[in-house]
Amino acid sequence: MYFDDFLSRLKKDDFANFVLLFGDSDSVISEGLQVIKEKFKKSKPGGTVQVFDGTEHDLTDIITAAQTSGLFANTQLLIFKNAQKDKCLGGRSEGAIQQLKNYYDNPNLDSYMVFLAPGMKKTVKAVTAAERLGWSVQCSDMPEWKLVAFVREQAKNRGLTIGEEATQWLIQKIGNDIAYLQRGLEQLTDYIYPEKTITTQHVKELAVPGVESEIFPFLDAVAMRQTDKALKLMGSLQDGVDTGTTMMLYGRMRELLMVAAGKAAGLGQSQAAEVLGLHPFRLKNLWEQSGQFTVEELKEAVKDLIHIQAGVVTGRLGKGVPTVMLEWWVLKWGKNKMAVR
Repeated sequence: MYFDDFLSRLKKDDFANFVLLFGDSDSVISEGLQVIKEKFKKSKPGGTVQVFDGTEHDLTDIITAAQTSGLFANTQLLIFKNAQKDKCLGGRSEGAIQQLKNYYDNPNLDSYMVFLAPGMKKTVKAVTAAERLGWSVQCSDMPEWKLVAFVREQAKNRGLTIGEEATQWLIQKIGNDIAYLQRGLEQLTDYIYPEKTITTQHVKELAVPGVESEIFPFLDAVAMRQTDKALKLMGSLQDGVDTGTTMMLYGRMRELLMVAAGKAAGLGQSQAAEVLGLHPFRLKNLWEQSGQFTVEELKEAVKDLIHIQAGVVTGRLGKGVPTVMLEWWVLKWGKNKMAVR
């Protein structure tokens, strides 16, 4: 099924015990995972979440976890990232597919498995198998004619209304990245409160992530450790890598360090927002992103950035060197082992 069909079905029913989110849009896959996690938390408030990664785990690990009920909760959501890797559902996956089929002959119905496979094509055998075992969701960027309906539906879910013209302006400003469209709606919700109708003027006045703020998608990709996406966005920055780029990146990583330290000290989101002086909406985004790193990783990443920024500001780094150094930094901190949340 396509992503909009998946959203419609998710509104009516619980999601299947097996879901494969695949395709060429990382942001749509991320959004799909987010709505599943939100649905799981609402419908199974006592459930637990475990995360696996195809770069470190194989299918046996998640199947073993699925067969075993948790110590403190029977219901569990098991997420398997990078399922497109050869030892999982990519490449020669006949053995892995047979493992899944064998498990689903007698599954643990309290276990829900979600596989994320960015870049996987519809023609791969695993997609056909997934359609038989549960839900197979193709995650591609939506065409504009579908995006208009999507944005208006998402606004409605927030108790808001947005007209056709205002929706077109929002899409023009942000583009077709649905994760950023969702963020734009969240910002508009705060911006117009207590009003419930988003006007064209509201959209024009609000600085949302998108064309006008091309640095923000790059910062978000770095913070989510999406290395390939971050490098691509860095290469498309109109002004290239300059003092402003390194300063903003340093600021983001420093914020993530503060949030991660707050988490480690036992602060909740609302407490952290108050202590750090951040808007709750801003804190919510940083909270998720900080979970991609450990506190120690963030400390080292910030130290590396300080050296790069010092070289840029003093002019010690020659022409073109800051770009190379920042590419090295993105590769170093994007490829490290992700913290298990």
